Order: sequence, then structure tokens, then C-alpha cells
Amino acid sequence: MIILEYILVILAGFLGSYHCIGMCGFIPPLIQYKNWFIGNLLYNIGRIFTYGFLGFVAGYIGMFFHSLQFQLFQKALSLILGIFMIILGLQILGRVKEKGVPGLDLIFTTIAEILSKFRKNPFFLGMFNGFLPCPLVYAMLLQSVLEKSVVKGFIFMVLFGIGTIPAMFFSSFVFNKLSPPLRKKLASSSGLIVILFGILAIIRALGIMHHH
Repeated sequence: MIILEYILVILAGFLGSYHCIGMCGFIPPLIQYKNWFIGNLLYNIGRIFTYGFLGFVAGYIGMFFHSLQFQLFQKALSLILGIFMIILGLQILGRVKEKGVPGLDLIFTTIAEILSKFRKNPFFLGMFNGFLPCPLVYAMLLQSVLEKSVVKGFIFMVLFGIGTIPAMFFSSFVFNKLSPPLRKKLASSSGLIVILFGILAIIRALGIMHHH
């Protein structure tokens, strides 16, 4: 089951790369490094470093509440996170529209200005990129919480980051070569995987309830 989850998270990262290109595709061209390959490699390592850190934190949060005195909270947490993951999956599928958040454009503009200052430091550019808001990243972090382990949470998010590398490494190539319908289908596939994780989380919670 664990291996299957890891395979699914890599697929979610790979298939959901359309979102990575759409939201962060403007960042790789900012890189000003003497070697294109090394620069992009450092950038992606920076992203994965941030994802791993966030997965570690999410796993710690899940581990903290994974104790006998928090059994009732675990049930509620698993249910709530499962529902949120399904909503995020539907959002990725385009079934749920993203509501505008006041000041979000200003936030993105500020972040873009900060990122532009790290053109010659692709690793740090990738690190900051990893903190950009993204529905797919949120969904994976919710699943990392349910892993209830800092190690598993870390591995989970690192594998997700690895899955996004192909598209981000060659974002300009992918963006120009893949047709919009195909990119949309790939994104939809990642949304289905997120929904599957949500359903499994809910089933896990109901299983705990039935057991007790």
C-alpha cells in the first residue's frame, strides 16, 4: 500500500505538471546561470528541498496527534482532510472554480520581484518557488499530515517534487509542444489522483470509527 501511494504521488506530480507550468513556468526563464543544465538542476533541487521541508513539518503535525488521547481528533482530522483533498481535486479538474482572494495579485507581484533578485542563485530561487501557493501542493501536504511520520511526510513530498521535474526542467519546451487539450487532460489525471487520496482518507477515518 505504501509503495502504491508513492507511485501515485509521483504520478500526481508528473501529471499535474501542467499546473506547475501555468503557475510557475515564468520562473525558470529568470535563471541567469553560466550553465543552463546546472542552473535548472539547482533550481529544481531547491524546489524539492522546500517540498521536503514542508512534508517534514506536515508529517510532524500528523505524528503529534497520532496518539491514543487524540483518537477522536484523528477521526475528525482524517475526515476533514479527506473532504478538503476531494475539493482540491475537483478544483484541479476544473469542477470547482477558484475564488478570487483580495490582495492575491499584489502578493504574487511581490513574490515575483523577490524571485527576480535570485536569478543568479537558482537553488534559492527554487526554494522560494516551493512556497508559492498551489492547490496540488496543498493536497499533497494534507496527505503528508495523514502519513503521521516526519520521514514518510518528507519522502512523500520529495517524490512529489521529483514527479514535477520533467515539466519544470523543460517547461518552455513542454508548454510549446503540448496542445492545450492534452495539458488539460494531464492536469485532470492529477486531480483524479488527489480525489482518490481524499476518498482513501475518508475510508480510513470511517474504518477507525467502525473499529471502535
